[in-house]
Amino acid sequence: MNRSKTNQSGGPIYVYIWFDIEDYVTEEADDLPLIALKILEKHDARATCKMVAEKVRTLLEHERTDVISAIAAHDVGYHLDKHSRHPTVYEYLAGLEFLDGAREFMGREREGLELVEKVFERKMSCFRHPGPAWSSHFYPAVPRMGIPVYLDETAILNLDNGPYWYCGILNLNGANRNFVKFDYTFEDPSGIVRLKKQFKEIHDRLHGNGGGAVSFLFHLHTVINKEFWDAVNFARGENRSRKEYVRPTPQPTEVTERAWKDFEEIVAYMASFGDVKFITASDAARIYRRKEISYDPERIGSVLKKLENKVRYVKVGDDFASPSELFYLMTKCLVEYSRSGKVPSMVRTKEPFGPESIMASRGSGKVKTQDLLDASGRVLEYMDSTRRLPQSIKLDHGEQLSPADFMATGNKLLGRILRGTAPIPIEIEVARGRFLQSRFVHPKAFQEACGWIVLPKGFSAPKILEQTILQTWTLRPAVPRMVPHN
Repeated sequence: MNRSKTNQSGGPIYVYIWFDIEDYVTEEADDLPLIALKILEKHDARATCKMVAEKVRTLLEHERTDVISAIAAHDVGYHLDKHSRHPTVYEYLAGLEFLDGAREFMGREREGLELVEKVFERKMSCFRHPGPAWSSHFYPAVPRMGIPVYLDETAILNLDNGPYWYCGILNLNGANRNFVKFDYTFEDPSGIVRLKKQFKEIHDRLHGNGGGAVSFLFHLHTVINKEFWDAVNFARGENRSRKEYVRPTPQPTEVTERAWKDFEEIVAYMASFGDVKFITASDAARIYRRKEISYDPERIGSVLKKLENKVRYVKVGDDFASPSELFYLMTKCLVEYSRSGKVPSMVRTKEPFGPESIMASRGSGKVKTQDLLDASGRVLEYMDSTRRLPQSIKLDHGEQLSPADFMATGNKLLGRILRGTAPIPIEIEVARGRFLQSRFVHPKAFQEACGWIVLPKGFSAPKILEQTILQTWTLRPAVPRMVPHN
């Protein structure tokens, strides 16, 4: 069935197929990448293969250079050292602040990352968390590990079901409505029918909206295991020694055979749509590359008009700016005005991380304009030296402003300066900022992630959720800038 007649007026539909190659318990799982990748190559599609370092050690021990070579012909990402062995990432990040957690994560993952890079002779194209255990703590570490893309799936943060930037990292993470999970669909003989229907519904909706991206996940070991390998070996905080590993219940032979048949059928079906383009994490880094935005006074005025007292991302030209970038922009403009009496003719902004915590505003509700300008200089210096927003801004006469209120009040002052229609007042009323970014974070999904079977019973980590919300200061949509060739 050839669907190349599809109307091409919209943008392309990017499909990124990703395999988690992680089961280091089941020796029969070693062969699975060879079968899956051979099917993809028949249909001119490539996958992003996320490798657990312990699985790579197992392949080396089993002398499976054939498997390693087959994977090396595709995109290779990093999927942790031991994956579900305790303490898992959620367990050791639970009480840590954002940057402290990033340092802890880097220290624990250094050895595994170096091994995978050495074996595959390249830097990793992407990173993903284990199970549902997504956290903002990974993000300061990922670029320092030489990794440009975060590729996974989470319901904890969702920005219109599409790619986005968070903490300066491109995310293919949170496709939600545009997410197809192949695992176990093949246990039902009619599963392929529902899978095709799901993909067509996603395709047609995206096509009608001018294009988009579809996430397609396949845990390869599910074709031979009825249960997840980690669920039967590391459940509820338990660790096993290697000699105690338990093989998950095997799939019946007919189910495994149907799985491979269904996988080939769904790949062929997706490929039959004329506007579908298969991409990898490496492709995505090029397609959604960042564009530096320069601001002249006219553009600054336009942005301020859109923002008013809201803290949210804003469309700027053909791209978007995060609240963190706009906070930095506003502060830099006020500092320049304080020094020279003029707003700069051109500003290039930065994107600091969100604050460590939030302190509420305190004071009379009015601040002296000069105090606000003086504070802007201290805030700019703080952001340039720490790469993050302050948790509060103290003014010279005892007032304290939250970042949201400082931004809203500074925007109001900057707007008056740009309009130049009235003298700048000696005092200005504090504007209460409305932090809208938190609406993209879903606490219920986070609580469900804390119930992951691998985690200890009753596990709770409110600090991880808090830090996740604080980093939405950096959140904004990702815009495609090129069309790759399949």
